[in-house]
Amino acid sequence: MSTTALLENEAGQRALRAAALATGLKPGRDRFLFLRHGRTAGNMTRVFQHPDIPLCDEGFGDADAAARSLSAVAFDHIYASDMARAWLTAGRVAAMTSKPVAVKLALRERYFGDLIGTTSEGMDWRFNPPNGETMDGFIQRTLRGVAELLTPGPLPLLVSHGGVLRVLCGALDVDLGLELTANALPLAFERRAGEWQVTALMTPVIQTTVGVA
Repeated sequence: MSTTALLENEAGQRALRAAALATGLKPGRDRFLFLRHGRTAGNMTRVFQHPDIPLCDEGFGDADAAARSLSAVAFDHIYASDMARAWLTAGRVAAMTSKPVAVKLALRERYFGDLIGTTSEGMDWRFNPPNGETMDGFIQRTLRGVAELLTPGPLPLLVSHGGVLRVLCGALDVDLGLELTANALPLAFERRAGEWQVTALMTPVIQTTVGVA
């Protein structure tokens, strides 16, 4: 449920990154793929989203474009958040690539509790919403679960959310440019000479109308 970087509180973004880096992540592999879900009506209107919000028409188009791009990339299986927008995106990729897909709850977006349905503009990751996940709880839950997925063996694609992407980049000390936060942009994470880098696998487009992830 993260807003694009342009719409988020900068100090909150820095705090999220610092906390993720302090928590740390030690993947058991040197490469994995990541895909944020396609757009939703909540993204377009910039509100904190319910877990069951589906993709909008533009989002299905996003997912299909990502699937076409990923059909030319070698990977072995898909792990996906069970939130509808991520699961529907993963399904489009699985259908086009014939890769197996499995639900992983650790890939869920942060749950914003009583803020769901309200505007996400100016969102501050440090704020702990009533009846929602704390920032630290979200980071720890995410990194603990992702560590279990990034083990030696077949190459995984993680289909998830913008907040999870920010936590991953923070924990791996990777700079996350605005263009890399776009919906349905396939990314390759690779460790080279001990340092992690992230590369877009198709032409990134800055989606200035996109709200929460």
